[in-house]
Amino acid sequence: MNSEAIHSHDLNEGQPITALLAQEFNIPIEEVAHIYGNVSAELERTARIKAFIGALAIRRTRIILSRQLNSTR
Repeated sequence: MNSEAIHSHDLNEGQPITALLAQEFNIPIEEVAHIYGNVSAELERTARIKAFIGALAIRRTRIILSRQLNSTR
């Protein structure tokens, strides 16, 4: 995993979150996009308060990617 975490100022530079996460975890963007899409869709279906779905999706995607990375070590 890259030691530089994503910060809010990174999102303002116009780079998609999936690209930033792919860079952070050094994995293909397609893999991140698939996981992020699934997480976002699940949150859209189940969340009562929709305002924080983006932030929650990023956090949950990062947790999934971190667990995958740790399980391959």
